[in-house]
Amino acid sequence: MSSDGVATESLLEKKPEEKESLPNASRTIRLEGDLDLALELIAKAENQSVSVTMNKALARYAFWEYPAGKFGLMTESTSVVRKLFEQLTVEQARIFGREAGAQFISEYVNFWFKIIDFNALLKGLEFLGNGYGRQFHFDQSSDGKVHTIIIKHDRGSTTSAYYAEAMKVLLDRLGRKAEVVESDQQVTISVHS
Repeated sequence: MSSDGVATESLLEKKPEEKESLPNASRTIRLEGDLDLALELIAKAENQSVSVTMNKALARYAFWEYPAGKFGLMTESTSVVRKLFEQLTVEQARIFGREAGAQFISEYVNFWFKIIDFNALLKGLEFLGNGYGRQFHFDQSSDGKVHTIIIKHDRGSTTSAYYAEAMKVLLDRLGRKAEVVESDQQVTISVHS
């Protein structure tokens, strides 16, 4: 509530794009010695300040780890996921991908961003990819007519079939026409405006 008694919007209720313009805040925290040393070593290795290192760690916790736990996500090694997908036929992976696109990924995007639209899907893919989840390398570009999405995973044809089908279902749900090209290492999706 503002000083004049009028209800104001909470900072937590703002959309992610609105939060980026919020003013910086200073906090004083007490760190355990081993944690402080670890942060200093990481900062030095990454050629950045301890403050930047701490902000990255806190952002990962606030925007990924905490909500991921509530959503039910878990971390698994690439080698285990590769072995699991190798047990599937390409057709089984496609069926699994269609189910994931219709359920899991849709629910995930809605849970994180409270909306399912093309921009939320892109942000969700960024989070699952190099942003936080590290499930794949995500890249995107647009020339105004075609939006190109690349999901690079290096885990074989069944993984590509899974991601291709999931994306087809999601984009169809959003009313977007897309062309999908698969290889053993990645999926490239061209979405027409």
